[in-house]
Amino acid sequence: MASAAGISIPTLRNLEQGKGSIGSLSHTLPCLQLRWPWFHDIDAGPDLARRRRMRGLSQRALAEKVGCSRPTIIALERDLTGRVETLLRVLLILGIRQALRPVSTPANPGLVPATNDPARDLVMTPPDLAAKIIAHFADRMSGHVLDPARGADAFYDQFPDHVERSWCELALDRDFLAWSDPVDWIMTNPPWSKIRSFTLHAMTISEHIVWLVPIVNITTKARLRDLAEHDFGIAELVLLDTPRDWPQSGFQLVAARLRRGYTGDWRVSRLA
Repeated sequence: MASAAGISIPTLRNLEQGKGSIGSLSHTLPCLQLRWPWFHDIDAGPDLARRRRMRGLSQRALAEKVGCSRPTIIALERDLTGRVETLLRVLLILGIRQALRPVSTPANPGLVPATNDPARDLVMTPPDLAAKIIAHFADRMSGHVLDPARGADAFYDQFPDHVERSWCELALDRDFLAWSDPVDWIMTNPPWSKIRSFTLHAMTISEHIVWLVPIVNITTKARLRDLAEHDFGIAELVLLDTPRDWPQSGFQLVAARLRRGYTGDWRVSRLA
């Protein structure tokens, strides 16, 4: 278990006793098919802040109830950094009785991908992976590039200097689905549970789209029909290895380039 999660055996023993860091616990969740149960469509930390405000608590008031410092609460609400013990006390005060929940999977999925749970949306792209994807397409990128799910800036901060860049991020109250200005390129690791709505909207404002997604999320009959109806085609599927700390679905991960007016064969390559 420790090997699969990329942590030490003493760290795992601590976690099994309700101790240790939240980061270490996060590494074990995909291995155990568990997820955080309390958030919807945005990061777990910011959603804790939302729930705190709904209860009329300031960060200082929550810290006093928990028995910790305000900076501890700030770190927890920013990116879920802190101790497991602190998180459990915060959840109790916020009325969240279940700290972990099994990931729902269909009894007999066959070849049909399971509906993505929002928890699986919250996987931050490693900056080096984003850099390699950008480098693969950089010589063709021009004009205005939009990152519609900025997250931790893995894509946005590394776009080429010769392009104009913009961003959206629901957790920062800038909803991509409300963006209406035309752009030349869209590139990001989108929320996988919203891949259809993201793709449908992207095709109304951009000529080129690059999604970091499991291949099955972009090549179903329904997705291909959506592309055809909007005069888009799959120009390239760049195969890549799934980062070790991401949920392991068993489906091939790709950087899929969708292009307006493209009707040729799919080019399949592997990321260098």
